[in-house]
Amino acid sequence: MKKRILSLALVAGALIASSASAANYGMAGCGLGGMIWPHDNSKIQILASYLNMIGYQSFAITSGTSNCVDDHTTASAMYIAVNQESLKKDIARGEGESLNGLSQVMNCSDAAKLNSTLQANYATIFTSEGMKSEDVNKNIQAVIQSSKDLNATCTAGL
Repeated sequence: MKKRILSLALVAGALIASSASAANYGMAGCGLGGMIWPHDNSKIQILASYLNMIGYQSFAITSGTSNCVDDHTTASAMYIAVNQESLKKDIARGEGESLNGLSQVMNCSDAAKLNSTLQANYATIFTSEGMKSEDVNKNIQAVIQSSKDLNATCTAGL
């Protein structure tokens, strides 16, 4: 019973680990096994692949968790797609929960700078009504890349 509780605690600890970390994983691929043993030798990677096979990897790939995101650009695109309407309002105001979330997804160390820059470039980001989230993401990426300060402080999603 104690071993089972310890195992569950280890799994919970792995799941709580930051999903914003880089998508580095070993030969076993992304998933729970890849998070627990990301760069160990091939024998450990076999164990990681077995852990991935028991169902966690398919869930992780589908949900974009456990390092199963192509890159942070994909993560920011997913975030923008889900939060586009609230982001539009928050960018217009220069503050808000969804804008703070975007800052975290994009790993921006200066959220206030991101907020003010996106607010100043609102018309560049939202060029028309009913925009696709992919276009909003592309425009946000372009604004960040054109800002020397943000390009240096936002280390993901570019």
